[in-house]
Amino acid sequence: MAPQNIYELVDLKEDPFRISPDPRYFYHTIGHDDALQRLYLSIEKKNGLNIIYGDYGTGKSTMVEILQRRYGGNENYIVAKMATAKAKSEYQFYQLILNAFNIKNTARSTLSSRTLLETFSFEKNIGEGKTIILIIDEGEALTPTNIDILRTLLNFEAPDQKFIQMIIFGQMELLPKVRRRRNFVDRISLSYILNPLNISEMREMIDFRLKVAGWRGQKLFEDDAYETIYDYTKGFPRQVVKLCGMSLETCIMNGDFIVTREIVKYHGDMETKLYGSRKIRKI
Repeated sequence: MAPQNIYELVDLKEDPFRISPDPRYFYHTIGHDDALQRLYLSIEKKNGLNIIYGDYGTGKSTMVEILQRRYGGNENYIVAKMATAKAKSEYQFYQLILNAFNIKNTARSTLSSRTLLETFSFEKNIGEGKTIILIIDEGEALTPTNIDILRTLLNFEAPDQKFIQMIIFGQMELLPKVRRRRNFVDRISLSYILNPLNISEMREMIDFRLKVAGWRGQKLFEDDAYETIYDYTKGFPRQVVKLCGMSLETCIMNGDFIVTREIVKYHGDMETKLYGSRKIRKI
């Protein structure tokens, strides 16, 4: 009877290539570390608006988790996350923000909703000395109207601080929307683009995830398998993780216990046939 954890067969404690954004498995590239450190500094200085751009699968979701873990359990911070920026009206968008902060809104107008949020941010910052953080995921869904609302919220301020620290994570489709709002651009404290990994970083990320899962150095991937993984994924972390996961699982189930170029190519060809190949977009 096969063991419940098939990864024990290759001396791993668990699946090293789960897609879920587990901060334990987040491989910190120079780019990711730079973005996080700059975000931390901007938040501490209460600079206001920060935008992190990146195609899907470049590590944005895991960065959101890291920020929530860093600040969410600290009594000096109030952290709210909007899982989506989709809203059909101004009032609905304000409602999404208020709900994220667990603020009960009995008002039925956009103006009263805005006033409620302004009062909340003032009391928490000035009255209680707290830092308010609003994380907006999937920012590419923001409409021009909602971008204008966020710009308005940046007017909640004192001479030395913004009352709401906004961190918007969005795919590259967000960038042209932002560019068309010059008065919004002028308020951005930090803009950062997360790029795909180069082949060296990709290999280090794979080995890092294996080590977190209990890997002790035994060979699990042939050298040319790494190159083939990069050829198919172009270094996008989520695609790398997905292809590695399928390849390692097949390897174990076949009783081979080492991932070869042929196994990677089989799954890479299947993914390409189903969903097409990934391209790196130039800015």
